[in-house]
Amino acid sequence: FDLGPPACGLKAAMIDLWRKHFVLAENMLEMECTCLTPESVLKTSGHVERFTDLMVKDTQTGECFRADKMLEDVIDDLLEKSPTMPTEERENHLKVQRQADAYSPEKLDELLAEYGCKASNGENF
Repeated sequence: FDLGPPACGLKAAMIDLWRKHFVLAENMLEMECTCLTPESVLKTSGHVERFTDLMVKDTQTGECFRADKMLEDVIDDLLEKSPTMPTEERENHLKVQRQADAYSPEKLDELLAEYGCKASNGENF
């Protein structure tokens, strides 16, 4: 379909507002493509059923982080700092790490607290 002058202006204003909010204020990345992935591919890959990256926000700096990646990183640090950790305990931590992106929001919150993930001001996320 074609857009006339009023619709072009409206589209430009909407894109500008979107950019100001998401790209500038939220520090998100912008991308544009002409080819959309078919829904059947997204269903097969699991994106339709469960495509939510749980995020945590540092209230002091405003930065957002993927909660599962934070958990994975803190477990990496723990394992690196404890080379003499018993094998069974190490395996339990690795199991938690491998499943980090599959936990419910409540379980992920519980694990972040259990592993001591903190914001830059020292408070829990």
